Amino acid sequence: MTAKIIIGVTEDETRMGLVENGLLMEYLVERTAEQHLVGSIFKARVCNVVRGIQAAFVDIGLEQNAFLYLGDAMDVTEGQSVVVQISKDARGTKGPTATREITLPGRYAVLLPHADYVGISRKINDKAERERLNQVYSAARPAGMGVVVRTAAAGVEAALLEQDIAELHAAWRVLAARERVAKAPCLLRRELDLPIRIVRDYLRPQLTEIVIDNLAVYKRVEELLQQLPQAAAIKLTLYQGLEDIFAYHQQQEAVAGISDKMVTLPSGGYLVIDYTEAMTVIDVNSGKFSGRENLEETIMQINREAAAEIARQLRLRDIGGIIVADFIDMHSEAHKNEILSVLQQALAGDKMHPKVQDITVLNLIEITRKKSRQNLSSVLYAPCPVCDGSGRVQSRETLALEIKRRLRTLLRRRGSAKSLLLVANPWLAEWLCGKDIKAWERELACSLKVESDPSLHLESFMILDNTGVDK
Repeated sequence: MTAKIIIGVTEDETRMGLVENGLLMEYLVERTAEQHLVGSIFKARVCNVVRGIQAAFVDIGLEQNAFLYLGDAMDVTEGQSVVVQISKDARGTKGPTATREITLPGRYAVLLPHADYVGISRKINDKAERERLNQVYSAARPAGMGVVVRTAAAGVEAALLEQDIAELHAAWRVLAARERVAKAPCLLRRELDLPIRIVRDYLRPQLTEIVIDNLAVYKRVEELLQQLPQAAAIKLTLYQGLEDIFAYHQQQEAVAGISDKMVTLPSGGYLVIDYTEAMTVIDVNSGKFSGRENLEETIMQINREAAAEIARQLRLRDIGGIIVADFIDMHSEAHKNEILSVLQQALAGDKMHPKVQDITVLNLIEITRKKSRQNLSSVLYAPCPVCDGSGRVQSRETLALEIKRRLRTLLRRRGSAKSLLLVANPWLAEWLCGKDIKAWERELACSLKVESDPSLHLESFMILDNTGVDK
């Protein structure tokens, strides 16, 4: 597998795409006007402690207070200052989520100032290398602090690993000194901006090229790569074309498809992705695919493709929380286990570490995936002003029946006008004019005229008498 990172930078936003074997696998967007807080460290002031949910709300100096889960350690009081790190960005009406478990990520390791152990990435499989890294970091880590060794540390000489830890320790000492004199609420340390975080977090042997369309960012990334021996083989390219960088690399269609409800599969089957407040539901459908073998093999081919595509869509759309995938019915336990295995393997490269639960008798698979930032759809899209995000509006038949009910009520009033004007959105007005308005007039014993008004909502209408007085 080969991987390429595409970074597009403007004054207003930064976009990142991770392309693996020609397919867009991840797409991140950060807007200049919207703050990305995950990883940033604050000195916060406790506003109120809610013991019933073992949590507190803390002021970090922004519009929304942060939610801080305390668990059994209910050792904070209102007005107290605490150092917290943001673990989830604000989402909708919910403020950001904070933790007191501080982490400082470096190039090769993550420093844990409040822990006391050495952990090594599970992706480093070589036993001898794991032992070497354990020895290096056990000696190099600051006394009383913990370290989690990143995958990028594999094969790197000890001197560079020790230097990385020393830099993180120095950064922590600066942060601690600032915290002692600062008044809450205040920012103590801001997480790096998107391009630098991407290079730091996505550095892997499969990464062969990084393409950037901004000279200033290109130079910063170039400087960072020069400090990383394992990045020597990565090709860094400055894109200077007139065409959008994602369009030039033939990823514009994939980006545009992120909002699609339906995703087609190579066989002709398709996925339907629906978002609800509680979870994301993905339905697998066979479409027009009938297969060439028996029914069970046809179902398995679609389900295999669906499992791989579901894993990709979770990363591409950055879907978090609870995901339920409804696969086409399988009756063999061996086939069910195979699909579970395909799904788990496809999710193995996901940095959010999704967890796959067992398959139910109804062929439902539950997946949980960590949320750390705003869902991509909430960054790129706003709720529809027509349907308010429901995806539906009342049918014209439903609206017509409502209009008739209103007319009946109005015409029963003593002295009500018998010549009436219906004003509606053109979508509804045109449909009404195509119906038998004369039949309505005979049934209701009145005279009706229909006019359209584009300024009206699709579901809105007005009933006026001949004087133009709204009824």
